[in-house]
Amino acid sequence: MTLTSALPRAGALAAALLLTALAAPAPAQPAAEPAVLSVGHTDAMRVTYEHGKLGLRVKDDTGDAVKFHDPADVVFQVLPHAEMAIPEGGVLDFIGAPGDPIWLLPFTQDHTLLWPGWSTEELDTGTFKDDKVSMRLVGAEGPGEVALWGLGNFGTPNVFFNTRDGLPDAISVNTNSHVHSTWAFTATGEYTLTWEFTGTLADGTEVSTGHVDYHWVVGDLPGEDPDPDPDPDPGTSDLDGRLVLDEGHVDVLATTFADGALALDVKDGTKLHSPDTVHRDPDDVAFHAGPASELTLSQELVDYWQVEDRYDAGDKLWWLPSSQQQGVLFPGWNSDIPAGTFRDDALDLEFTDFSGPGDLLMFIPGDGIEPTVLYADTADGLPDTIATRSKTHAHADWLFSAPGVYTLTWQAEGVLADGTPVSSAPEKFVFVVGPWPGEDPDPGDPGNPDLESTQTITATVDTDAGGLVISVDPADRDVVLPAMALDPTATRWTTEGELRPVTVTDTRSADPGWNAAAQVSQFTSGAGGFSSTHLGWRPGVVSTGASQQVAPGPAVAGALDGGPGLATSQILAAAAAGSGNGTCVLGADLHLDLPTDVESGTYTALVTFTAI
Repeated sequence: MTLTSALPRAGALAAALLLTALAAPAPAQPAAEPAVLSVGHTDAMRVTYEHGKLGLRVKDDTGDAVKFHDPADVVFQVLPHAEMAIPEGGVLDFIGAPGDPIWLLPFTQDHTLLWPGWSTEELDTGTFKDDKVSMRLVGAEGPGEVALWGLGNFGTPNVFFNTRDGLPDAISVNTNSHVHSTWAFTATGEYTLTWEFTGTLADGTEVSTGHVDYHWVVGDLPGEDPDPDPDPDPGTSDLDGRLVLDEGHVDVLATTFADGALALDVKDGTKLHSPDTVHRDPDDVAFHAGPASELTLSQELVDYWQVEDRYDAGDKLWWLPSSQQQGVLFPGWNSDIPAGTFRDDALDLEFTDFSGPGDLLMFIPGDGIEPTVLYADTADGLPDTIATRSKTHAHADWLFSAPGVYTLTWQAEGVLADGTPVSSAPEKFVFVVGPWPGEDPDPGDPGNPDLESTQTITATVDTDAGGLVISVDPADRDVVLPAMALDPTATRWTTEGELRPVTVTDTRSADPGWNAAAQVSQFTSGAGGFSSTHLGWRPGVVSTGASQQVAPGPAVAGALDGGPGLATSQILAAAAAGSGNGTCVLGADLHLDLPTDVESGTYTALVTFTAI
């Protein structure tokens, strides 16, 4: 969902558009060996119109730099671990029977799999009649069936293409749009999918890409060893094969003592990958401070955190907070060791080495009575030490100054009650800050709302039978706030509006309850931008199912009224255990207040909804 706000402009009024200028890439060059794309983002079908001809090429975002390929020079791979069983309930009966295996690439990015989509972002507005082209799957060869679908209202599949009921299949796609869907294959092996895009130019001329073959491999590549030797150095910061922890509670530094040995591991309390708390090897985990952790510093936070010596208002940071917030990792440390094991029950966590594109600050801000507690600061050098104790559990605020991949080396040390010094082996902990390497850096214009359901369905959680889905009607997802006006005191610009309806459906048999939350990105325009800390809301419940009891979240004030605004995740509504099953519709009154020195312009922000 997008939010748009306009400020008055002196003199003539001008329409504002959000445009992305892209340098024209070099023509695709034939590849001696096909490029195998198996992990990360790609526009598999990227439509071009050059010199009067409609064409297709592949935009490859899987590496450090964007590349363009001819489709004939690419093999798209669905990795073996994409296999799953079709769930009960008939929701996927268009592709097979419950229990049948499928190999699935989900509509939201799984960082261990390929995330293919299609794009018409290179087609200029006005070039094609009604700004639309037709996308057709005209043929498919392979050992099984293929289906592509998005999510409609209430989480039901909206099938775009399905070889099981015959081809060709076709959908209409807006120009200047970028779309993702779920892809599913019913058997391993090699497939050839034949695509064609057609359109009518503004002058009535019909154009077509012709039939273009795309080559897919589901499972292992031909001749590939299905059980290769393990990585000889699993302690490196290579991300492949690591479990990604990006939300919920986790003790990054969990100290244990058994059989006379002190050890550090990861205590995963997220319960997203297992129903119980699990201890994991740090070499098997990557911690992700994702887009929801991105923060633009306000002056209030600079003052509260007492970081004016290093950061200014307006600086962008990535924040993992010391109190749990929806959709953000909640990291801490834990020493689950019986009292009396160590002298004075004292333990030290030694931060001995660090690499990454920025700095890390770990601290607890003061409250006006107690001073700020500084645990670690890579800007002034290492080592740093966290002095802790047996049977201790603690959290801090973690601030990363730049996006990228970081490696943190920690070691636990202590003196046993009998005077024997002990220490753990040094362990490396990998953090990915900001966008995941290989994910789409520019998701582009929302495009055709009928095809953009994957952009509005933010989270699906299946912890037991059924599911939890939060969705926005793809045809009703834009909030345009009225033009701002000075308030009666002439000290701020102000405007009010309403959030578009948000639907939450919970069909899980355990009925564990849920929280629905939202976070708003930075407002941007050609004139600059401002933080969404200035946007506040008062949530409301529009309707509920017969057996639901849903409570709206608390009102949140904007920065000018002393509140945090919506720059960090805030609760929209919640249902307690035993009262969440059914479908409800949520809303909120929005209020935006800005200082009088903000630049004139039309500003746009993105609202991201999550349910857990």
